[in-house]
Amino acid sequence: MATRLLLIVCCVAAGPSVHGGLIFNISSTGNADADAGFAAAGNYWSDIFADNITVNVTARFEVLGAGILGSAESTRTLQGYADFRTAMITDVTSADDLSMVANLPNSSTFSVYINETTEATGGSQTPYVDNDLGANNSNVRLTTANQKALGLLAGNAAGADAIIRFSDQFSWDFDPTDGIGIGMIDFVGVAIHELGHAMGFTSGVDILDNNAGGVFNDDEFSYVNSLDFTRFSAESLTAGADIDWTADNRAKFYSIDGGTTAGGGLVGGIDHFSRGINKGDGRQASHWRDNLALGIFDPTSARAGLANFVTALDIQALDIIGWNLQSAASVPEPSALCLFGLGVVGFGVRRIRRRPGKS
Repeated sequence: MATRLLLIVCCVAAGPSVHGGLIFNISSTGNADADAGFAAAGNYWSDIFADNITVNVTARFEVLGAGILGSAESTRTLQGYADFRTAMITDVTSADDLSMVANLPNSSTFSVYINETTEATGGSQTPYVDNDLGANNSNVRLTTANQKALGLLAGNAAGADAIIRFSDQFSWDFDPTDGIGIGMIDFVGVAIHELGHAMGFTSGVDILDNNAGGVFNDDEFSYVNSLDFTRFSAESLTAGADIDWTADNRAKFYSIDGGTTAGGGLVGGIDHFSRGINKGDGRQASHWRDNLALGIFDPTSARAGLANFVTALDIQALDIIGWNLQSAASVPEPSALCLFGLGVVGFGVRRIRRRPGKS
């Protein structure tokens, strides 16, 4: 039996980007215009969240795969679930936070609805509830930036929290304040997206999806991320599992109250998350569902000439995993960066994939 799992990375002198207490310390890309655009992306999140921490990012341009605009490879470590839950409770600063922590599993372990393991009965694709005391049920795998936001790691801890790469094969527009140029890609929007992955908008389901086939036992998949506690399906709820952590093409919805209300009270439907490159819908699970215009964490970028946009759903998703909102009055409208400049119209028309094969 193979003993090594394929690990995935999240994909789509600048000096620090500083607003309030949240600092994005981003290395220079060697391109002054790109550095300014990257700083603007950091400032966008800093204007929304007040955490007194520094997120260290190494930035660069290089040749990426065909159709890939950018990728974010985040530093991550395991944290015991009990400590994670305590940190989440301690970090409550909003009504949404309160709803989230009130519905987290109230024990030292949690159960997952999982498939594609050696324990699956009736074939590796058959989901089942894993509720033993193994590694998959007692640990959470967090980005170090997310750990800093939760107080599980010193806010000024050194070392790169993420390496963010941009393709040098596209024509980028680094300043969205005057619109996105014809034939050019919205750099700031893509940078906001990639920084958000480093902040914790990820799913460990991508690990399962890339190692699917009933080769590993469920305890080897100890990659549940903080956002995975918002991941549900009708089937996982019926089965009594705390989260849906399957690699298949069933609808997976987002909820901040244990699956009672779909969409976090902000959007309708029961189909919010992408489902996986290999076993799902062809998009990484670390994103919203494609072509629903749910927000900046869509798996594909707006086409050339159009701006990407941030939504209240994007902001809520980061808020409930440990990031603390500034006062409501200080939260900038996405239009401050022209992210809503052309609205939702055309957002799903002739799109360019950000990160095929990346997470």
